[in-house]
Amino acid sequence: MDSFLIIGLGLFLSFPKLVSINTDQHILSIKGAKTLFLLACLLLANTKFAQTPKPKIFNLQECIDHALKNNENIKTANYNIDYQRQFKKAGTEIPKTSVVFTQGQFNSIYKYDNNITFSQAIPNPKVFTSHNALAKAQIKSSEYNFEATKAELIYQIKVSYYSLLYSNAVNKVLIQEDSIYEAFAAAVSIKHRAGEATLLEKTTAETQVMEIKNEVTESEEDVNNFQIELQTLMHIHSDIRIVNTNFENNYLSATLNGDSIYEHPSLKYFQQQIRVHDKIKTLEVAKILPDFSFGYFNQSIYGPANIFGEDYFLTTKNRLQGFLVGMAVPLWFYPQKSKIKAAEINTKLAESDFNYHTSMLKGQYNQAVTMYLKYRNSINYYRTNVLANLDLIVEQAIKSYNSKEISYLDYLQVVSRALTIQRNYLNVIHQNNLYVLKIEYLLSK
Repeated sequence: MDSFLIIGLGLFLSFPKLVSINTDQHILSIKGAKTLFLLACLLLANTKFAQTPKPKIFNLQECIDHALKNNENIKTANYNIDYQRQFKKAGTEIPKTSVVFTQGQFNSIYKYDNNITFSQAIPNPKVFTSHNALAKAQIKSSEYNFEATKAELIYQIKVSYYSLLYSNAVNKVLIQEDSIYEAFAAAVSIKHRAGEATLLEKTTAETQVMEIKNEVTESEEDVNNFQIELQTLMHIHSDIRIVNTNFENNYLSATLNGDSIYEHPSLKYFQQQIRVHDKIKTLEVAKILPDFSFGYFNQSIYGPANIFGEDYFLTTKNRLQGFLVGMAVPLWFYPQKSKIKAAEINTKLAESDFNYHTSMLKGQYNQAVTMYLKYRNSINYYRTNVLANLDLIVEQAIKSYNSKEISYLDYLQVVSRALTIQRNYLNVIHQNNLYVLKIEYLLSK
């Protein structure tokens, strides 16, 4: 139960107690109590609805800015950059220092000898430089991936935004059509009662009204669908609205320049992947080079000893020490050679991916240009030869039917054709806008 109903019910239940005071004077009737109760509910309900926030209105740039701040894909791509930057710092990693303590009979029969040895392995310096170069390449790759994700999101926002504009425009036209058919159905009904129209004409007019009302309902669902899609891309959970513009007079235009397609961030990403795999190969080659190790030991030799002709008895306090220097080389090269060959294959795979996506983007661009020119010509045709006469056609058809110059069937055909042309024009504008947005996306605009 809503809160305002609970409060109103409380007032109603407590009201008899309030009105029971001074019963010798005036006692409000139960009818009066109910009236006050209903007034209280109405007042509280109006207060509740008045507090409901209005949907925020966004223009296109505001939608894009909000999405770039809140969309999870953008956040993921940004986290990937941070990860690669942190991973680069691990390029100077060296193995853990080894500390070994030995106690026992390793120098003589006495069991009191001990030895402590510190040793540290260090990879070949070429490994460090190769790892650093790989990390830099991976950071650059993650940055290109971020730009590609950003470009894709902006493109999706634009498509959703202009699709919502189109759906609003279609809905507006359908509502106008609904008004025309309703007025005509009412006129036919009057004529039918006067015996001037047949039952078929009356039934057909009423059916046409029901059909257009169904189309209005479907159009409203299309509006809701694109609104939800836009909210999802923006990662916003409250209802929103977009700035209302004159859809018919604000169609988009494209600047054509096929050379700019190579600047697309997704192509830069795939090209960078070639460099990444090349750096991986360099790193695997560096791992064949010898590694180095350094160490220090300190030990005792417990027992009798003759040093320079003098006899001594050495204890654990008498220590010997020294340094260790070593080099590690692989005796079995085959596994590492396999890794190098695998890295070379991955480089070829990256080159193939780059060539494939380059070809795909070129094909998409050429297709988008072809369709853009097609719909741009259609827009010019509609604006030059068709639109100026639509309102006149509908107006004259109504007058001709009312004056019995044309039959109902002729009227229906003329009006339906005129309204269909109007909706087709909106669709042509929408398709034009979609291909302009596609061209802008491919050209990184």
